[in-house]
Amino acid sequence: MLSDLFLTELGVVLQAQNRLLQELQSSVDEISTSLDASAQSLSGVSETTLRIRELEALMNELEAEQEHVEEEDFADFDPDQVLNLYQHRQHTVFCELNRIGYNDWDSFVRQCQTYALQQSINPLAPYDIFLTEADLQQLESESYDAQYRWDKWDYIFVGASGVLAALTDYLLVKIPSDIKTGQYKGQSGSPITAWLKKYNPEKSDDWFSNWVQHLSDTCKVPYDAMNYSSEAGKKSIKGMCGKTHRLQALGHDPVLGFIVGVFDILRGSVSGFSYDNTMHTHKWTHRVVGSDQDPIGLIEAILRHIGHLISDVATPAGLPAPFMGLIQGINIGSFGEKNRTVGELARLMYLRGYDFRHFLVSGLTPAVIEIVLRAYIMLRHYSEHGDTDINLLNLDTNPKYRTMLLMAHGVATLGNAGKIALMQGNPLSINYAEWMACFRYLVPSLKYWVFDQHRLRLEHLERINSDGWNQLLQNSDQVFSRATEMNSSTIILGKI
Repeated sequence: MLSDLFLTELGVVLQAQNRLLQELQSSVDEISTSLDASAQSLSGVSETTLRIRELEALMNELEAEQEHVEEEDFADFDPDQVLNLYQHRQHTVFCELNRIGYNDWDSFVRQCQTYALQQSINPLAPYDIFLTEADLQQLESESYDAQYRWDKWDYIFVGASGVLAALTDYLLVKIPSDIKTGQYKGQSGSPITAWLKKYNPEKSDDWFSNWVQHLSDTCKVPYDAMNYSSEAGKKSIKGMCGKTHRLQALGHDPVLGFIVGVFDILRGSVSGFSYDNTMHTHKWTHRVVGSDQDPIGLIEAILRHIGHLISDVATPAGLPAPFMGLIQGINIGSFGEKNRTVGELARLMYLRGYDFRHFLVSGLTPAVIEIVLRAYIMLRHYSEHGDTDINLLNLDTNPKYRTMLLMAHGVATLGNAGKIALMQGNPLSINYAEWMACFRYLVPSLKYWVFDQHRLRLEHLERINSDGWNQLLQNSDQVFSRATEMNSSTIILGKI
Protein backbone atom coordinates (compact mmCIF):
# COMPACT_ATOMS: atom_id res chain seq x y z
CA MET A 1 0.00 0.00 0.00
CA LEU A 2 1.44 3.39 -1.00
CA SER A 3 1.90 5.89 1.81
CA ASP A 4 0.55 9.45 1.69
CA LEU A 5 4.11 10.82 1.78
CA PHE A 6 5.15 8.79 -1.24
CA LEU A 7 2.04 9.87 -3.16
CA THR A 8 2.83 13.51 -2.39
CA GLU A 9 6.42 13.13 -3.54
CA LEU A 10 5.28 11.25 -6.64
CA GLY A 11 2.91 14.10 -7.47
CA VAL A 12 5.76 16.62 -7.35
CA VAL A 13 7.93 14.44 -9.61
CA LEU A 14 5.13 13.88 -12.10
CA GLN A 15 4.35 17.59 -12.26
CA ALA A 16 7.99 18.45 -12.95
CA GLN A 17 8.21 15.76 -15.63
CA ASN A 18 4.91 16.86 -17.11
CA ARG A 19 6.23 20.40 -17.47
CA LEU A 20 9.42 19.14 -19.10
CA LEU A 21 7.46 16.92 -21.46
CA GLN A 22 5.32 19.87 -22.50
CA GLU A 23 8.41 21.92 -23.31
CA LEU A 24 9.93 18.97 -25.18
CA GLN A 25 6.70 18.45 -27.09
CA SER A 26 6.73 22.07 -28.14
CA SER A 27 10.32 21.70 -29.38
CA VAL A 28 9.48 18.43 -31.15
CA ASP A 29 6.57 20.10 -32.90
CA GLU A 30 8.87 22.86 -34.18
CA ILE A 31 11.41 20.28 -35.38
CA SER A 32 8.68 18.23 -37.06
CA THR A 33 7.48 21.34 -38.88
CA SER A 34 11.02 22.05 -40.07
CA LEU A 35 11.50 18.43 -41.14
CA ASP A 36 8.24 18.47 -43.08
CA ALA A 37 9.31 21.64 -44.86
CA SER A 38 12.69 20.11 -45.63
CA ALA A 39 11.08 16.93 -46.92
CA GLN A 40 8.92 18.94 -49.26
CA SER A 41 11.92 20.86 -50.57
CA LEU A 42 13.86 17.63 -51.14
CA SER A 43 10.99 15.66 -52.62
CA GLY A 44 11.83 16.85 -56.10
CA VAL A 45 15.53 15.97 -55.99
CA SER A 46 15.91 13.02 -58.31
CA GLU A 47 19.36 12.04 -57.04
CA THR A 48 18.16 11.57 -53.47
CA THR A 49 15.18 9.60 -54.67
CA LEU A 50 17.42 7.35 -56.74
CA ARG A 51 19.74 6.64 -53.81
CA ILE A 52 16.80 5.76 -51.59
CA ARG A 53 15.52 3.32 -54.18
CA GLU A 54 18.96 1.74 -54.45
CA LEU A 55 19.11 1.30 -50.68
CA GLU A 56 15.65 -0.27 -50.68
CA ALA A 57 16.71 -2.69 -53.41
CA LEU A 58 19.85 -3.60 -51.44
CA MET A 59 17.75 -4.20 -48.31
CA ASN A 60 15.44 -6.47 -50.28
CA GLU A 61 18.40 -8.49 -51.47
CA LEU A 62 19.71 -8.87 -47.94
CA GLU A 63 16.32 -10.04 -46.71
CA ALA A 64 16.07 -12.51 -49.60
CA GLU A 65 19.47 -14.01 -48.76
CA GLN A 66 18.71 -14.59 -45.11
CA GLU A 67 17.27 -18.00 -46.00
CA HIS A 68 20.78 -19.13 -47.06
CA VAL A 69 22.26 -18.46 -43.63
CA GLU A 70 23.65 -21.71 -42.19
CA GLU A 71 24.67 -22.83 -38.74
CA GLU A 72 28.40 -22.60 -39.61
CA ASP A 73 27.99 -18.85 -40.06
CA PHE A 74 27.51 -18.55 -36.28
CA ALA A 75 30.55 -20.63 -35.29
CA ASP A 76 32.40 -17.60 -33.95
CA PHE A 77 29.38 -16.22 -32.11
CA ASP A 78 29.98 -15.71 -28.38
CA PRO A 79 26.79 -15.30 -26.32
CA ASP A 80 28.77 -13.74 -23.46
CA GLN A 81 29.36 -10.72 -25.68
CA VAL A 82 25.60 -10.04 -25.62
CA LEU A 83 25.71 -10.05 -21.81
CA ASN A 84 28.71 -7.72 -21.88
CA LEU A 85 26.82 -5.42 -24.22
CA TYR A 86 23.86 -5.37 -21.83
CA GLN A 87 26.13 -4.58 -18.87
CA HIS A 88 27.79 -1.85 -20.89
CA ARG A 89 24.45 -0.30 -21.69
CA GLN A 90 23.41 -0.56 -18.06
CA HIS A 91 26.59 1.21 -17.02
CA THR A 92 25.93 3.91 -19.61
CA VAL A 93 22.42 4.49 -18.20
CA PHE A 94 23.85 4.70 -14.69
CA CYS A 95 26.42 7.26 -15.85
CA GLU A 96 23.67 9.29 -17.51
CA LEU A 97 21.68 9.29 -14.28
CA ASN A 98 24.71 10.54 -12.40
CA ARG A 99 25.28 13.16 -15.08
CA ILE A 100 21.82 14.66 -14.53
CA GLY A 101 22.41 14.61 -10.79
CA TYR A 102 20.26 11.62 -9.78
CA ASN A 103 21.70 9.93 -6.70
CA ASP A 104 18.64 8.60 -4.87
CA TRP A 105 14.90 9.15 -4.69
CA ASP A 106 15.01 11.81 -1.98
CA SER A 107 17.50 13.95 -3.86
CA PHE A 108 15.50 13.55 -7.05
CA VAL A 109 12.34 14.70 -5.25
CA ARG A 110 14.18 17.76 -3.90
CA GLN A 111 15.36 18.65 -7.40
CA CYS A 112 11.81 18.35 -8.70
CA GLN A 113 10.55 20.55 -5.86
CA THR A 114 13.18 23.15 -6.70
CA TYR A 115 12.21 23.04 -10.37
CA ALA A 116 8.52 23.33 -9.46
CA LEU A 117 9.19 26.46 -7.39
CA GLN A 118 11.29 28.01 -10.16
CA GLN A 119 8.55 27.35 -12.74
CA SER A 120 5.72 28.49 -10.40
CA ILE A 121 4.13 25.00 -10.36
CA ASN A 122 1.75 24.15 -7.53
CA PRO A 123 3.36 21.10 -5.84
CA LEU A 124 0.01 20.01 -4.34
CA ALA A 125 -1.99 20.05 -7.57
CA PRO A 126 -4.23 16.96 -8.09
CA TYR A 127 -3.17 14.17 -10.41
CA ASP A 128 -5.89 14.88 -12.94
CA ILE A 129 -4.07 18.11 -13.85
CA PHE A 130 -1.82 15.95 -16.05
CA LEU A 131 -4.79 14.90 -18.16
CA THR A 132 -6.37 16.76 -21.04
CA GLU A 133 -10.11 17.23 -21.40
CA ALA A 134 -10.17 14.41 -23.92
CA ASP A 135 -8.39 12.15 -21.42
CA LEU A 136 -10.85 13.04 -18.67
CA GLN A 137 -13.83 12.36 -20.91
CA GLN A 138 -12.34 9.03 -21.97
CA LEU A 139 -11.77 7.98 -18.36
CA GLU A 140 -15.32 9.01 -17.52
CA SER A 141 -16.80 7.06 -20.44
CA GLU A 142 -14.67 3.96 -19.72
CA SER A 143 -15.40 3.82 -16.01
CA TYR A 144 -17.37 0.88 -14.63
CA ASP A 145 -20.16 3.09 -13.29
CA ALA A 146 -20.55 4.95 -16.60
CA GLN A 147 -21.86 1.91 -18.47
CA TYR A 148 -24.57 1.38 -15.84
CA ARG A 149 -25.45 5.01 -15.12
CA TRP A 150 -29.06 6.09 -15.51
CA ASP A 151 -30.21 9.20 -17.35
CA LYS A 152 -33.47 11.10 -17.04
CA TRP A 153 -35.28 8.90 -19.59
CA ASP A 154 -34.42 5.78 -17.59
CA TYR A 155 -35.93 7.32 -14.47
CA ILE A 156 -39.01 8.47 -16.39
CA PHE A 157 -39.79 5.08 -17.91
CA VAL A 158 -39.04 3.15 -14.72
CA GLY A 159 -41.38 5.38 -12.73
CA ALA A 160 -44.05 5.46 -15.45
CA SER A 161 -44.10 1.68 -15.90
CA GLY A 162 -44.28 1.12 -12.13
CA VAL A 163 -47.15 3.58 -11.68
CA LEU A 164 -49.01 2.17 -14.69
CA ALA A 165 -48.66 -1.33 -13.24
CA ALA A 166 -49.95 -0.15 -9.85
CA LEU A 167 -53.01 1.39 -11.56
CA THR A 168 -53.60 -1.86 -13.42
CA ASP A 169 -53.50 -3.71 -10.12
CA TYR A 170 -55.97 -1.35 -8.46
CA LEU A 171 -58.41 -0.89 -11.36
CA LEU A 172 -58.38 -4.27 -13.14
CA VAL A 173 -56.90 -6.97 -10.90
CA LYS A 174 -58.69 -5.91 -7.70
CA ILE A 175 -59.82 -9.05 -5.76
CA PRO A 176 -61.19 -12.40 -7.03
CA SER A 177 -64.90 -11.61 -6.55
CA ASP A 178 -67.36 -9.11 -5.08
CA ILE A 179 -67.77 -9.18 -1.30
CA LYS A 180 -71.34 -8.55 -0.17
CA THR A 181 -71.12 -9.39 3.54
CA GLY A 182 -68.69 -9.34 6.40
CA GLN A 183 -65.79 -7.07 7.29
CA TYR A 184 -64.90 -6.26 3.68
CA LYS A 185 -68.44 -5.71 2.46
CA GLY A 186 -68.73 -3.56 -0.67
CA GLN A 187 -65.34 -4.34 -2.19
CA SER A 188 -65.70 -5.18 -5.88
CA GLY A 189 -63.96 -8.03 -7.65
CA SER A 190 -61.99 -8.13 -10.87
CA PRO A 191 -64.14 -8.09 -14.02
CA ILE A 192 -61.50 -10.14 -15.86
CA THR A 193 -61.47 -12.86 -13.17
CA ALA A 194 -65.28 -12.92 -13.21
CA TRP A 195 -65.21 -13.37 -16.98
CA LEU A 196 -62.75 -16.27 -16.73
CA LYS A 197 -64.75 -18.01 -13.99
CA LYS A 198 -67.97 -17.66 -15.96
CA TYR A 199 -66.88 -20.57 -18.13
CA ASN A 200 -67.86 -23.95 -16.68
CA PRO A 201 -66.97 -27.08 -18.71
CA GLU A 202 -69.74 -29.06 -16.99
CA LYS A 203 -72.36 -26.65 -18.35
CA SER A 204 -70.88 -26.13 -21.81
CA ASP A 205 -71.03 -28.23 -24.94
CA ASP A 206 -68.03 -27.17 -27.00
CA TRP A 207 -64.88 -28.97 -28.03
CA PHE A 208 -62.91 -27.81 -24.98
CA SER A 209 -65.54 -28.94 -22.48
CA ASN A 210 -65.78 -32.32 -24.23
CA TRP A 211 -61.99 -32.65 -24.16
CA VAL A 212 -61.89 -31.70 -20.47
CA GLN A 213 -64.55 -34.25 -19.67
CA HIS A 214 -62.56 -36.92 -21.52
CA LEU A 215 -59.41 -36.00 -19.56
CA SER A 216 -61.34 -36.11 -16.30
CA ASP A 217 -62.48 -39.66 -17.05
CA THR A 218 -59.14 -40.99 -18.26
CA CYS A 219 -56.55 -39.11 -16.15
CA LYS A 220 -57.38 -40.42 -12.70
CA VAL A 221 -54.71 -39.70 -10.09
CA PRO A 222 -54.20 -40.94 -6.52
CA TYR A 223 -53.63 -37.47 -5.06
CA ASP A 224 -57.30 -36.69 -5.80
CA ALA A 225 -58.28 -39.04 -2.96
CA MET A 226 -59.28 -37.62 0.42
CA ASN A 227 -58.97 -40.94 2.27
CA TYR A 228 -56.06 -43.30 2.81
CA SER A 229 -55.73 -46.94 3.82
CA SER A 230 -54.73 -47.88 7.36
CA GLU A 231 -54.87 -50.90 9.63
CA ALA A 232 -58.15 -49.62 11.03
CA GLY A 233 -59.56 -49.18 7.54
CA LYS A 234 -60.18 -46.03 5.53
CA LYS A 235 -59.28 -42.76 7.22
CA SER A 236 -59.70 -39.24 5.98
CA ILE A 237 -56.98 -36.63 5.91
CA LYS A 238 -57.74 -33.90 8.41
CA GLY A 239 -59.25 -30.76 6.97
CA MET A 240 -59.48 -32.16 3.45
CA CYS A 241 -62.78 -31.85 1.63
CA GLY A 242 -64.07 -31.28 -1.88
CA LYS A 243 -63.31 -27.55 -1.75
CA THR A 244 -59.84 -27.77 -0.21
CA HIS A 245 -58.31 -31.02 -1.45
CA ARG A 246 -56.63 -29.30 -4.42
CA LEU A 247 -54.94 -26.86 -2.04
CA GLN A 248 -53.89 -29.46 0.51
CA ALA A 249 -52.65 -32.04 -2.01
CA LEU A 250 -49.47 -30.56 -3.55
CA GLY A 251 -49.94 -32.64 -6.67
CA HIS A 252 -52.44 -29.96 -7.81
CA ASP A 253 -49.86 -27.19 -7.56
CA PRO A 254 -49.19 -25.84 -11.11
CA VAL A 255 -45.42 -25.89 -10.46
CA LEU A 256 -44.64 -28.25 -7.59
CA GLY A 257 -47.12 -30.76 -8.97
CA PHE A 258 -44.70 -31.76 -11.70
CA ILE A 259 -42.50 -33.17 -8.95
CA VAL A 260 -44.83 -34.11 -6.10
CA GLY A 261 -47.78 -35.05 -8.32
CA VAL A 262 -45.78 -37.29 -10.63
CA PHE A 263 -44.17 -38.92 -7.58
CA ASP A 264 -47.63 -39.58 -6.09
CA ILE A 265 -48.86 -41.12 -9.34
CA LEU A 266 -45.88 -43.48 -9.44
CA ARG A 267 -46.24 -44.41 -5.76
CA GLY A 268 -50.05 -44.39 -5.53
CA SER A 269 -49.98 -41.82 -2.74
CA VAL A 270 -51.11 -38.34 -1.76
CA SER A 271 -48.62 -35.79 -0.39
CA GLY A 272 -49.53 -32.45 1.13
CA PHE A 273 -50.75 -30.89 4.35
CA SER A 274 -53.46 -31.81 6.80
CA TYR A 275 -55.28 -29.09 8.70
CA ASP A 276 -56.29 -29.27 12.36
CA ASN A 277 -59.16 -26.84 12.83
CA THR A 278 -58.88 -26.89 16.62
CA MET A 279 -55.12 -26.27 16.74
CA HIS A 280 -55.14 -24.07 13.61
CA THR A 281 -52.03 -25.78 12.26
CA HIS A 282 -51.07 -27.48 9.02
CA LYS A 283 -48.87 -30.58 9.15
CA TRP A 284 -47.06 -32.39 6.37
CA THR A 285 -48.60 -35.72 5.46
CA HIS A 286 -47.80 -38.48 2.99
CA ARG A 287 -50.29 -41.30 2.75
CA VAL A 288 -50.64 -44.32 0.48
CA VAL A 289 -54.16 -44.47 -0.91
CA GLY A 290 -56.00 -47.55 -2.08
CA SER A 291 -55.55 -47.89 -5.82
CA ASP A 292 -56.19 -50.83 -8.11
CA GLN A 293 -54.42 -49.24 -11.08
CA ASP A 294 -51.55 -51.05 -12.70
CA PRO A 295 -48.03 -49.57 -12.33
CA ILE A 296 -47.18 -47.06 -15.03
CA GLY A 297 -43.98 -45.51 -16.38
CA LEU A 298 -42.60 -42.05 -15.87
CA ILE A 299 -43.70 -40.63 -19.25
CA GLU A 300 -47.25 -41.86 -18.80
CA ALA A 301 -47.30 -40.45 -15.26
CA ILE A 302 -46.26 -37.01 -16.52
CA LEU A 303 -48.88 -37.05 -19.29
CA ARG A 304 -51.57 -38.20 -16.85
CA HIS A 305 -50.60 -35.42 -14.45
CA ILE A 306 -50.83 -32.77 -17.20
CA GLY A 307 -54.20 -34.08 -18.32
CA HIS A 308 -55.55 -33.99 -14.76
CA LEU A 309 -54.42 -30.38 -14.23
CA ILE A 310 -56.15 -29.33 -17.46
CA SER A 311 -59.37 -31.03 -16.35
CA ASP A 312 -59.28 -29.20 -12.99
CA VAL A 313 -58.25 -25.71 -14.07
CA ALA A 314 -61.75 -24.58 -15.10
CA THR A 315 -63.74 -26.23 -12.31
CA PRO A 316 -65.60 -23.96 -9.86
CA ALA A 317 -62.86 -24.27 -7.20
CA GLY A 318 -60.02 -24.33 -9.70
CA LEU A 319 -56.34 -25.02 -9.15
CA PRO A 320 -54.43 -23.16 -6.44
CA ALA A 321 -51.92 -20.43 -7.34
CA PRO A 322 -48.31 -21.63 -7.69
CA PHE A 323 -46.65 -22.44 -4.34
CA MET A 324 -49.77 -21.45 -2.39
CA GLY A 325 -50.11 -25.04 -1.22
CA LEU A 326 -46.58 -24.85 0.17
CA ILE A 327 -47.27 -21.52 1.92
CA GLN A 328 -50.08 -23.14 3.92
CA GLY A 329 -47.40 -25.04 5.84
CA ILE A 330 -46.16 -21.80 7.48
CA ASN A 331 -47.79 -21.93 10.91
CA ILE A 332 -46.53 -18.58 12.13
CA GLY A 333 -47.93 -15.06 12.28
CA SER A 334 -51.01 -13.43 13.69
CA PHE A 335 -53.03 -11.42 11.20
CA GLY A 336 -56.48 -9.86 11.33
CA GLU A 337 -59.13 -9.95 13.98
CA LYS A 338 -58.98 -13.75 14.24
CA ASN A 339 -55.17 -13.85 14.52
CA ARG A 340 -54.75 -16.13 11.54
CA THR A 341 -51.38 -17.64 10.67
CA VAL A 342 -49.81 -17.39 7.22
CA GLY A 343 -51.02 -20.90 6.43
CA GLU A 344 -54.58 -20.04 7.45
CA LEU A 345 -54.51 -16.92 5.28
CA ALA A 346 -53.48 -19.03 2.29
CA ARG A 347 -56.33 -21.44 3.01
CA LEU A 348 -58.82 -18.57 3.41
CA MET A 349 -57.69 -16.92 0.16
CA TYR A 350 -58.18 -20.12 -1.81
CA LEU A 351 -61.61 -20.78 -0.32
CA ARG A 352 -62.71 -17.27 -1.30
CA GLY A 353 -61.71 -17.61 -4.94
CA TYR A 354 -58.00 -16.80 -5.10
CA ASP A 355 -57.17 -19.64 -7.51
CA PHE A 356 -54.93 -20.10 -10.54
CA ARG A 357 -57.26 -18.07 -12.76
CA HIS A 358 -57.07 -15.00 -10.55
CA PHE A 359 -53.30 -15.53 -10.33
CA LEU A 360 -53.16 -15.26 -14.13
CA VAL A 361 -55.16 -12.04 -13.96
CA SER A 362 -52.83 -10.64 -11.29
CA GLY A 363 -50.00 -11.37 -13.73
CA LEU A 364 -51.21 -8.38 -15.77
CA THR A 365 -49.46 -6.12 -13.25
CA PRO A 366 -45.90 -7.42 -13.75
CA ALA A 367 -46.66 -7.94 -17.46
CA VAL A 368 -47.25 -4.20 -17.89
CA ILE A 369 -43.78 -3.47 -16.50
CA GLU A 370 -42.10 -6.15 -18.58
CA ILE A 371 -43.73 -4.99 -21.81
CA VAL A 372 -43.26 -1.25 -21.34
CA LEU A 373 -39.75 -1.33 -19.90
CA ARG A 374 -38.35 -3.96 -22.24
CA ALA A 375 -39.83 -2.12 -25.25
CA TYR A 376 -38.13 1.09 -24.06
CA ILE A 377 -34.80 -0.71 -23.58
CA MET A 378 -35.04 -2.25 -27.06
CA LEU A 379 -35.84 1.09 -28.77
CA ARG A 380 -33.11 2.84 -26.78
CA HIS A 381 -30.58 0.18 -27.77
CA TYR A 382 -31.37 0.39 -31.49
CA SER A 383 -31.32 4.20 -31.45
CA GLU A 384 -27.87 4.29 -29.82
CA HIS A 385 -26.14 1.22 -31.25
CA GLY A 386 -27.84 0.78 -34.60
CA ASP A 387 -28.71 -2.61 -36.02
CA THR A 388 -27.03 -4.72 -33.34
CA ASP A 389 -28.55 -7.71 -31.61
CA ILE A 390 -30.07 -7.45 -28.15
CA ASN A 391 -31.52 -10.39 -26.24
CA LEU A 392 -34.67 -9.12 -24.56
CA LEU A 393 -35.10 -12.39 -22.68
CA ASN A 394 -31.76 -12.02 -20.86
CA LEU A 395 -31.89 -8.35 -19.87
CA ASP A 396 -31.62 -9.31 -16.20
CA THR A 397 -28.00 -10.37 -16.79
CA ASN A 398 -27.13 -6.68 -17.26
CA PRO A 399 -26.84 -4.96 -13.84
CA LYS A 400 -28.38 -1.72 -15.15
CA TYR A 401 -31.38 -3.33 -16.81
CA ARG A 402 -31.92 -5.68 -13.88
CA THR A 403 -31.92 -2.74 -11.47
CA MET A 404 -34.36 -0.84 -13.68
CA LEU A 405 -36.74 -3.81 -13.71
CA LEU A 406 -36.32 -4.26 -9.96
CA MET A 407 -37.10 -0.59 -9.24
CA ALA A 408 -40.17 -0.64 -11.50
CA HIS A 409 -41.48 -3.78 -9.78
CA GLY A 410 -40.64 -2.17 -6.45
CA VAL A 411 -42.90 0.77 -7.32
CA ALA A 412 -45.69 -1.63 -8.31
CA THR A 413 -45.19 -3.63 -5.11
CA LEU A 414 -45.48 -0.48 -3.01
CA GLY A 415 -48.63 0.32 -4.97
CA ASN A 416 -50.01 -3.10 -4.04
CA ALA A 417 -49.17 -2.45 -0.38
CA GLY A 418 -51.17 0.79 -0.66
CA LYS A 419 -54.02 -1.15 -2.27
CA ILE A 420 -54.04 -3.59 0.68
CA ALA A 421 -54.20 -0.66 3.09
CA LEU A 422 -57.06 0.97 1.16
CA MET A 423 -58.97 -2.34 1.25
CA GLN A 424 -58.66 -2.54 5.05
CA GLY A 425 -56.04 -5.28 5.01
CA ASN A 426 -58.06 -7.71 2.91
CA PRO A 427 -55.65 -10.59 2.09
CA LEU A 428 -57.48 -11.15 -1.21
CA SER A 429 -56.05 -7.82 -2.44
CA ILE A 430 -52.49 -9.20 -2.33
CA ASN A 431 -51.04 -9.32 -5.82
CA TYR A 432 -49.23 -12.60 -5.52
CA ALA A 433 -47.75 -12.47 -9.03
CA GLU A 434 -46.27 -8.98 -8.54
CA TRP A 435 -44.60 -9.89 -5.26
CA MET A 436 -43.11 -12.99 -6.92
CA ALA A 437 -41.81 -10.83 -9.80
CA CYS A 438 -40.24 -8.37 -7.37
CA PHE A 439 -38.42 -11.11 -5.46
CA ARG A 440 -37.42 -12.67 -8.78
CA TYR A 441 -35.24 -9.58 -9.48
CA LEU A 442 -34.36 -8.82 -5.85
CA VAL A 443 -32.47 -12.06 -5.19
CA PRO A 444 -29.95 -11.77 -8.10
CA SER A 445 -29.59 -8.04 -7.39
CA LEU A 446 -28.62 -8.75 -3.78
CA LYS A 447 -26.13 -11.34 -4.98
CA TYR A 448 -24.65 -8.76 -7.36
CA TRP A 449 -24.41 -6.00 -4.73
CA VAL A 450 -22.92 -8.25 -2.05
CA PHE A 451 -20.69 -10.63 -4.01
CA ASP A 452 -20.30 -9.81 -7.71
CA GLN A 453 -20.01 -6.03 -7.96
CA HIS A 454 -16.49 -5.73 -6.57
CA ARG A 455 -15.24 -8.64 -8.70
CA LEU A 456 -16.78 -7.27 -11.91
CA ARG A 457 -15.38 -3.82 -11.16
CA LEU A 458 -11.86 -5.25 -10.84
CA GLU A 459 -12.28 -7.28 -14.03
CA HIS A 460 -13.38 -4.12 -15.84
CA LEU A 461 -10.31 -2.23 -14.60
CA GLU A 462 -8.01 -5.10 -15.58
CA ARG A 463 -9.52 -5.18 -19.06
CA ILE A 464 -9.05 -1.42 -19.50
CA ASN A 465 -5.51 -1.58 -18.11
CA SER A 466 -4.66 -4.46 -20.42
CA ASP A 467 -5.94 -2.58 -23.47
CA GLY A 468 -4.17 0.60 -22.40
CA TRP A 469 -0.90 -1.26 -21.78
CA ASN A 470 -1.04 -2.85 -25.22
CA GLN A 471 -1.68 0.54 -26.80
CA LEU A 472 1.19 2.05 -24.80
CA LEU A 473 3.56 -0.66 -26.04
CA GLN A 474 2.50 -0.06 -29.63
CA ASN A 475 3.02 3.69 -29.26
CA SER A 476 6.44 3.17 -27.66
CA ASP A 477 7.45 0.88 -30.54
CA GLN A 478 6.41 3.53 -33.04
CA VAL A 479 8.31 6.27 -31.18
CA PHE A 480 11.41 4.08 -30.96
CA SER A 481 11.24 3.26 -34.67
CA ARG A 482 10.85 6.93 -35.55
CA ALA A 483 13.79 7.91 -33.35
CA THR A 484 15.95 5.16 -34.84
CA GLU A 485 15.18 6.28 -38.37
CA MET A 486 16.01 9.91 -37.59
CA ASN A 487 19.20 9.51 -35.55
CA SER A 488 20.67 6.25 -34.30
CA SER A 489 24.07 4.74 -33.84
CA THR A 490 24.98 1.38 -35.34
CA ILE A 491 25.30 -1.46 -32.82
CA ILE A 492 27.40 -4.47 -33.86
CA LEU A 493 27.00 -7.58 -31.75
CA GLY A 494 30.24 -8.67 -30.18
CA LYS A 495 31.83 -5.22 -30.18
CA ILE A 496 31.64 -2.78 -27.32
